[in-house]
Amino acid sequence: MDIFKIISSFIKIRLHNIGSALFKTATAYSVGAFATIQLSSIVVDNVSVDNILGMSSESLMQILFILLIAGFPFSLIATFIFRKKNIIGNELKDYESLKQLVSNKKPKIGIMPFENLNDDKESAFLVDGIVEDLITELSMVKEISVATRKTCFGFRDKDYSSQVFKDEWGFDYVVSGSIRSSNNRLRISVELSDMVDDEVIWSSKYDKVKTDIFNLQDEIVTQIIYSVIGEIEITSLKRAHRKPTESMTSYEYTLKGRALNQKFEKEANAEALKMLDAAIEADALNPLPHSWKACTLGQSMFLGFKKKEDVMPEMLQSLSKANELNDNDWNTNRILAEANLTMDDFEQTKFYATKAYRANPSNPHVLSIYGESLLRNGDIDTAIKIFEKMHELEPIVASDVNSDRPIQTIMFAYYLNGNLDKCKELFDKVENFNTKAWLSLIDLHIDNKKNYKNETWYEMGLKKFKDVNWKEEIKTFHLGDKNIVNRLQNTSNVLG
Repeated sequence: MDIFKIISSFIKIRLHNIGSALFKTATAYSVGAFATIQLSSIVVDNVSVDNILGMSSESLMQILFILLIAGFPFSLIATFIFRKKNIIGNELKDYESLKQLVSNKKPKIGIMPFENLNDDKESAFLVDGIVEDLITELSMVKEISVATRKTCFGFRDKDYSSQVFKDEWGFDYVVSGSIRSSNNRLRISVELSDMVDDEVIWSSKYDKVKTDIFNLQDEIVTQIIYSVIGEIEITSLKRAHRKPTESMTSYEYTLKGRALNQKFEKEANAEALKMLDAAIEADALNPLPHSWKACTLGQSMFLGFKKKEDVMPEMLQSLSKANELNDNDWNTNRILAEANLTMDDFEQTKFYATKAYRANPSNPHVLSIYGESLLRNGDIDTAIKIFEKMHELEPIVASDVNSDRPIQTIMFAYYLNGNLDKCKELFDKVENFNTKAWLSLIDLHIDNKKNYKNETWYEMGLKKFKDVNWKEEIKTFHLGDKNIVNRLQNTSNVLG
């Protein structure tokens, strides 16, 4: 593993938004130091330093010179600390009100896969990519709730009634449409239907050149929002800060890479990286392919397609570049939060997770890391609400085949709240429990003086985890509370 690349990437990320302040401090300090030396030289030439301070003028200048050199790094450290606290403070200033977003009742919208009127595979990625962009754009508006990409694309080629959409998925509104692409033009039809009254409340047709796609997405999103909840500040859309590129080639390669990323297959993962590299080659200043490349490389590690040591340096370089180009990108901040969680830096986890949540409060992956950040910073009750919302939006995550992962995440939050009954209820829903769920359930039984050693799940766990090094395993839980760590460690010592 290239340690130098890893360290340099982390330094670039940490110094982002602080670098300019450090440069200004260094410049001001150098100018001030030079002026001080010049002024001191004039003073010692006209004042008897030996009579006043009992030392020669040469000695005084030498001491002053040493003090100014020694003070330089301290001034940079002070600036770094102050600037870092200021950045974190500004990002978290509305932290309390931000947490309450998840509790508010909001209209829920589902976006159906648009019909591809070209009916060919080559244009299918563009149609799906535009729809996915609409899902992302709408999910960034905090006043509504949007079904996830996985849920929405699961409706492809299925014909459901408005009653089913309303009763089974809780949709208040559904967006549908069609797209035809011809050379450099796009023809898009879109309509918004009210599931309660079972009627179309807004529809429109567009005939635009492809380079107008971002403005067109803005217009569609704005019209949908106005139709659902009325006037809102256009700053909620923040497109001015998110327009990724002027290059349609870069945009289209990014869409291909993103679509391949979401297949969660080894061959698709490798092909996604090629597409994202092509997008970067077409426009190196487009932040999205850098962000999705980091995500795709992370996926290759998580799913075992590549070894960590082969991937980590390049992933962090991509992440650093994405952060440099757009430090408000939700996906970049999500990944940064997850990276900091693995390093047990819970303050930075909270910082980046909050930025991601502010940008995209309806994305289940964002909700996951935001809930983890709340958990590590002691706000367990809100974390539970966030996790439950995450599970509601996407019961089966990514390439998983069941709901074990989100259920066990929620369960561990209830464990930290000391709720044995709720933990048992959730544990019984899990098909293949992990070490954290099993050990925490044992710990709660011990804490509540309940018998567990005759339970089937306990016997299964003993066999399943008989070779686990519990001291090392508990470290992977990334817990900030040392008392909890010690409790779990003590519990692991009495297994068997």
